[in-house]
Amino acid sequence: MPELNTIPTQAQAQPQPPLLSQHGSVDPYDRRVAQAIDRVLEVERAAQAAVAECKTTGQALLEQARQQRRNILQRAHDRIVALHTRAARAFEQRVAQVRDQHGRPGAGAFAQRDDPARLRAAIEKLADRLIGIGDEEN
Repeated sequence: MPELNTIPTQAQAQPQPPLLSQHGSVDPYDRRVAQAIDRVLEVERAAQAAVAECKTTGQALLEQARQQRRNILQRAHDRIVALHTRAARAFEQRVAQVRDQHGRPGAGAFAQRDDPARLRAAIEKLADRLIGIGDEEN
């Protein structure tokens, strides 16, 4: 059983014998009806072909749009990475400038912290200040 959405092609259509009039000739009205039906079928086939072509073109355009989207996303990602890289370099350069201008005070602080005797003395001095010992001297 043929599908309802398909139109039979010329090869699929079964030729119908012409209807003969009482005198044995082909009725002109039947011939015109058959020709009109043939024209309608031909137009329907052309319409189906146009729809199929539009579908193919639409799929190609959709894939092209998807590729453009991927390209845009990749360019945006590349630009973001480049901006972050430049910002990180600028930040590192600025930190280096600040350290150079101030003689790297952070290095001395870390060295003092690593000396256990100095650390103990600093803690005792802080504790004395917190509990009020030595306030009378100042």
